[in-house]
Amino acid sequence: MNKKIFSIWSVLLILVVSIAVVVPGCGGGATYDLTMAVAPPGSGTATDLTGGSPYARDAAVDITAAALGSYQFCEWTTTGGTLADPNAATTTFTMPAQNVTVTANFVGPLDHFKCYNVTDATSLEKSVSLKDQFIELDATVKEAAFFGNPTDKAYYQEETLISNADHHLTVYWITHEEYGRYWNVEVTNQFDDEPQYLTVGGPVALAVPTQKLEPGGHEEPKCLDHYLVYAVVNDVFIEDYADLKDEFGNDVDAGVGEAVFFANPVQKTVGSEVTEITTDEHLVFYKLYFTEAPCPSQVDVDNQFGPQTLYLGDPATLLGVPSEKVAFGEQLDHFLSYPVTEEPEYVGQNVTLDDQLLVESILAEVWHSYDFINPAAKTLTESWPPIVHPDYHLTWYDIHYDNGGSWFVTVENQFGKQELVVSGPIGLLVPTWKKSPGVHEPPVGLDHFLVYGVVPGDPVEPIPVWVRDQFSPPSGGLVGVADPIYFAVPAEKTVGFDVTYITNPLTHLVFYDILGAEWPCPSVLVEDQFHEHTPILGASAYMLGVPSLKLSAEPIQ
Repeated sequence: MNKKIFSIWSVLLILVVSIAVVVPGCGGGATYDLTMAVAPPGSGTATDLTGGSPYARDAAVDITAAALGSYQFCEWTTTGGTLADPNAATTTFTMPAQNVTVTANFVGPLDHFKCYNVTDATSLEKSVSLKDQFIELDATVKEAAFFGNPTDKAYYQEETLISNADHHLTVYWITHEEYGRYWNVEVTNQFDDEPQYLTVGGPVALAVPTQKLEPGGHEEPKCLDHYLVYAVVNDVFIEDYADLKDEFGNDVDAGVGEAVFFANPVQKTVGSEVTEITTDEHLVFYKLYFTEAPCPSQVDVDNQFGPQTLYLGDPATLLGVPSEKVAFGEQLDHFLSYPVTEEPEYVGQNVTLDDQLLVESILAEVWHSYDFINPAAKTLTESWPPIVHPDYHLTWYDIHYDNGGSWFVTVENQFGKQELVVSGPIGLLVPTWKKSPGVHEPPVGLDHFLVYGVVPGDPVEPIPVWVRDQFSPPSGGLVGVADPIYFAVPAEKTVGFDVTYITNPLTHLVFYDILGAEWPCPSVLVEDQFHEHTPILGASAYMLGVPSLKLSAEPIQ
């Protein structure tokens, strides 16, 4: 054979053998190492369930992650290849044609945050759609309000260290068209052995996960939720102390005061991009006093709104505290109560009733309707809040049963905290469909209420407020709110095997005597569970029902 031809065939043979070694599927194929890792170290485990590394390209590998201690799984990241679902703890990974590391990322529990006021901020004017457990709305993101830095916290003998050093928050004011809505929230956290009852309104701001670039370079915050921030409108004071240490400095014996904001995790949509909620962790922000540790004059940050420089003007002014939301419910509207002026039809229906005050349920007979109760708006200024639930109407029925009781009750509403002595129950408020006048739907989601009489105390000087409802003049009417006379508690009602459960256990009503409501209520056609009827009305409203929080209740022996 010609030596030249032999040489060419030798080269071709070597090339074929080389290709067979590196091209998958040819002559046994190449394989590559899969390394499983976790971040941060000690936060969990990452396991190759298939267990056959090294793998050929396109091999399907089952993997799983398990959290340790107080950590929770966040997401998978990889230096190559693809993940069927990077957010699922157990998923399938497809190998690339290279050695690869797949990392299970975990996050610790939500940190405390020292919050610093932002000054000289520019409005972003960004449109977002937001949805949390309370509300769904479209909002405009305005200027930054404060910057949240994770912090260690020492409280008596208990110390809570930073779990997620890269988790920072920038809180921006927002505007929207859903103002005038309020919720009652029961929360617990490490600052109080007893639950804290908050009345919150808004929302007023949006907390956005943020990467702090300088000072102290950090990675992008993984699995930190966005939060809708609500203003706390009632008086909730902690009056305690804590040592706080973040990257900016150490504040010893910082005073923790009144609750200012409540934050709910929120789903955020910008265009077609949806950021889902990853946890059910909440924050309550309290005022800080006696903080002296200086903060830098500015921080450079980056988040979904792009790189920004935030100018900080004070030592820390707020402390964000991880909190458990035990219960919540949207606060009711105010109600005007109109009396039935002629003898109503006798009902004679037996029902079983239970609420938060009764030791055991009562079997009561429903007799007559006394009042028709209409949702109303109330204001102390020239600005009228909306009636949130215009279809929520109630009929007041008197009830008769064998046993009652008396209680010391502490309530809070816009007229402050009040100590009431109540007895009963004496009546039942029944959700009612007002068919006319006006166009209304049945009151879906409205509770029944058991009504207790308030034992008269010292006379109250009437407080002037403006109220209006469907029957009042369009400009409303000025009335004087006087003594509390009834207290209404959400109730569970059973008729036969039909049980109507409580949907909003936190919202109660205190009915006050009012003076000066000079517009009569026409007759109305209504329907409730007992019958369809036309209460004969014609008199003016004589009570104002005010949504209230029940802070405590003790039976009187």
